[in-house]
Order: sequence, then structure tokens, then C-alpha cells
Amino acid sequence: MSTEVHVDTDHPLHGYLPVRAPVWWGWRGEVAKRCTDEAHSGRPVVLRIEKRFSRFERLLAKVFRAPKEVLRPLDPMNSLIWELADGNHDFQSIVQHLNDAFHEEATPVVERSTAAVRGFVALGVMKLLPASSTPSWSTDPGRVPEGQTIDQRPPDMDQWS
Repeated sequence: MSTEVHVDTDHPLHGYLPVRAPVWWGWRGEVAKRCTDEAHSGRPVVLRIEKRFSRFERLLAKVFRAPKEVLRPLDPMNSLIWELADGNHDFQSIVQHLNDAFHEEATPVVERSTAAVRGFVALGVMKLLPASSTPSWSTDPGRVPEGQTIDQRPPDMDQWS
């Protein structure tokens, strides 16, 4: 049984939709804790972010055979927030689902959710839209964003060979 969590109207994220920016993402590993929303798989999310090199860095990367992308695995709570940031869930509903799935582990849930969303926004992988908006880009997993050159791969990373 979970308790109702309320985000104050004067909270900086109240009335906003956290939405995944165009970035390749997928899953790996087993299902862990899940919330009741169908948008949440319960599996750990991994982001694939293409590296942007300067001319000199590109030369060094070629010499040292550096990878062209960064894999950024998310913990279970950030995975839940990421999956629910699909343009259909406002900040209040994401906070409530996080509380329902993780109970005391997520306490203080509003502050933890705020920090996670702000961290995603600072990394450039999430955007905040007014609650009445809809994103004009795809938030689906396994899609290479326009303008990026990383290889197209299926979103279930356990299937990669």
C-alpha cells in the first residue's frame, strides 16, 4: 500500500512534462521493481550517447582507437523516471509512480525526483515542456537520433552479440 505524494504548486517542476530528448536508449538485465504503469518495464535503462570530438580529439581517438559512443547505465530509480518521461506523464505522476514502486527507498521522493530530472536536463538528455505540450520528436527506444552516426541496434541490449 502506498501513500499519496503531493508536489506543491510552487515547486519549480510543478506543471511540467519531463520528456526524453532525442537520444538512443534501451534496456539490459532482468526486471526489478516495477510501478503499475505500462510504460515502465522495470529493467535497467542504458543510454548510448555519441561522443563529439574536436579535430585534435578526433585524431587522438583514431590513434588510440577510442569508442565513438558512451554507454550510460541508469540505476533502477532513474530508469523508472526515464521510462515515464515519455511526454504522457507530468512531474507529479512520475513522483507518485516512483513512490509506489520504491516506497521508503525513494524517500524523500520529491527531492530525489527533482534532482534526477535536473541532472538529466543538465546532461542534455531530457527537456521540460509545459504540461499542455506534446513533444515533436520520437521518444521511442532503439532509435538513432537524426544527425548522429552511431550504429542502429535493437533496444534490448541482452540480444546484442
